[in-house]
Amino acid sequence: MSPNIVAQDVHFSQYYATPLYLNPGETGMVNANWRFTNNYRTQWAAIGIPYRTISAGFDKPLKLNQNSKLGLGVFFINDNSGASDLTVNKIFVSGSYIFTVDDIHSFGIGIQAGYVLKNFTMNDISLPSQFNTITGFFDPNLPNSMDSWDENIHYTDINAGISYSAVIKKSRIYLGASLFHVNTPVESFLRQNDRLPMRVVFNGGVYFPLKNKLYMNPSFLTMYHKRASDWVFGSLFYYVFSTPGVFDNIFAGAHTRYSLNNFDAVIFSGGFSLFGFDIGVSYDVNISALQAATKNRGALEISLIYKNLSKTLNTITLPCDRY
Repeated sequence: MSPNIVAQDVHFSQYYATPLYLNPGETGMVNANWRFTNNYRTQWAAIGIPYRTISAGFDKPLKLNQNSKLGLGVFFINDNSGASDLTVNKIFVSGSYIFTVDDIHSFGIGIQAGYVLKNFTMNDISLPSQFNTITGFFDPNLPNSMDSWDENIHYTDINAGISYSAVIKKSRIYLGASLFHVNTPVESFLRQNDRLPMRVVFNGGVYFPLKNKLYMNPSFLTMYHKRASDWVFGSLFYYVFSTPGVFDNIFAGAHTRYSLNNFDAVIFSGGFSLFGFDIGVSYDVNISALQAATKNRGALEISLIYKNLSKTLNTITLPCDRY
């Protein structure tokens, strides 16, 4: 009998710092010549071999006319999980069409196409059928009850999304909706016709001044992937320096992640911007039922964004747009 294995895509607590992974419609949606993004995440070190995720992305807007642009980009993800050494590598190219209405409302419609490679090893995995009742230990030489499997699989993947933003006075509103695995590719190590279901993502937020140099950025993210779901909501607070110097702004805040009818984590974040670099650090404090094993230790995540700023900006900008 083949076991059922249910999994979900990798996720980042600083989802706002991974625009190409968040929504293909965000490709090129930046007031700069080009943008580079990089995220590093490590999780569950308290209960064994940690999970590690690295992403890198690059995108660039190409002006068509006064009210429209093309966005081009590429991003890569590497994920390594647990004792099975499950490794996932994804590389995507991304394109979008961006247009503005009345110099206030902006829309981005994007699509991504990419290639996914996954592999794992059975070397350090023990299955129930390999338990030796005489010795009381698992014996890797015993049959593992697996009829046949592949340790390497690969497939093409397609994603699409739309994003919206509006700058009204000193505030910016943004919303997004995206679909991942639109082509529902076949994904199975057990040589079965198991198709990867579509993942639906909604995100949004608003960035507005509180007083003088202090700004607030409440935001949310919700994802649905078959029976898995994530809700993330919270806020960042920015202090913006009005005179040129080493720092452009500093920020801090907290978010909560709710998943599978349980509160999963409280995410504390902070960072700063300087010389065109946005650097963020976050830590997930685990508050789910797993906290008895983790002792509330969750994930550490570091993000870096570099924007090569245009010398002449022809759109309205706000001082601390994280993506």
